Amino acid sequence: MITTVEAFILAVMAAIVVAIAVPSYMTIRDRDADSAARSQLRHAGEAAETYRVDNGSYAGMSPVALGKVDGDLEISGYRVKSVHEKTFCLETTVRGRTWHLVAPAGDLRRGSCP
Repeated sequence: MITTVEAFILAVMAAIVVAIAVPSYMTIRDRDADSAARSQLRHAGEAAETYRVDNGSYAGMSPVALGKVDGDLEISGYRVKSVHEKTFCLETTVRGRTWHLVAPAGDLRRGSCP
């Protein structure tokens, strides 16, 4: 049989373990979401460059058009936010964290398209 003091000490120790474990888990989960978002945008960016080579510009580019360029590209994984003849901005959100890719500069940054 455990005493009240022992039960209190066990509760405090459990609280300390939880206080350490939860933030670590959240950091790992956020890092994983960021990695997935960047990977999706890099893949879509490569397809966009192939689209430009095939069509002479980025004009008319859409997720469906990029899906035709690269059959492995998951077209629901990103959005084409702005397209001009020489530039574009792709955007994706993974677990509430949004990233965007502006090209042809290749800027891959956190947040929505400018």
